[in-house]
Amino acid sequence: MAEKRTLSPLHIGIYLIIFFAVWSVRELVIRPVFLDTLDGIVFQIAESSMKLVAWTLPAVLLIRYFQDDMWISLRDMFTTNPKWFKSAPILLLGVVVPLINALVLHGEIRIRPDFVPMTLIEGVMMVGITEEIVFRGFLLNAFLKKMKPWKAVLLDAILFALIHYPIWIYFGHNFTTILSSSISVIVISAFFAYSFIKTRNIFVPIVLHMLWNLLLMLFTV
Repeated sequence: MAEKRTLSPLHIGIYLIIFFAVWSVRELVIRPVFLDTLDGIVFQIAESSMKLVAWTLPAVLLIRYFQDDMWISLRDMFTTNPKWFKSAPILLLGVVVPLINALVLHGEIRIRPDFVPMTLIEGVMMVGITEEIVFRGFLLNAFLKKMKPWKAVLLDAILFALIHYPIWIYFGHNFTTILSSSISVIVISAFFAYSFIKTRNIFVPIVLHMLWNLLLMLFTV
């Protein structure tokens, strides 16, 4: 019988330190020196490739390696029937809330004049896949095995907000903006987490995340 591999808090801590350090360097050092000099499809390919290597690949390997200590296995999170009809209210909410946000901001729902379709490659498709694999597929999946669901969701949401700090700092956001953005990200992260727990399928939060980012990119500033 194969020995059970236990994912300890130390393992998770080391992963988080390396992950946050690597991504901070990427956002604050590599981005201004290299990425921001690229244009169009080249930027999208470079951005997506870096995220796949830094986010998705390590997370998938860790989920597989520590599969005995996960709430749901790598295979099951991709093959469990999510009952899409029953998931419809969750998906509908993911559409309605961004549209309401656009309506509140502008008084109407209108496509941004500066919207560039090419940004959908990285900003919608790749973000939805990479971020959900890491934060719901791996981290939340591991936390659910070790603590009460509400604690797992809250911890996962806080970490999800913190990974946005390097890019917010890079763009010069002030304390008030970062605080309000953190609250918003924590709330939406909990929403994605709920969809994963409810359906036990990673495709649901991935689709939700894609929808959310698509609508925000289309209709808000």
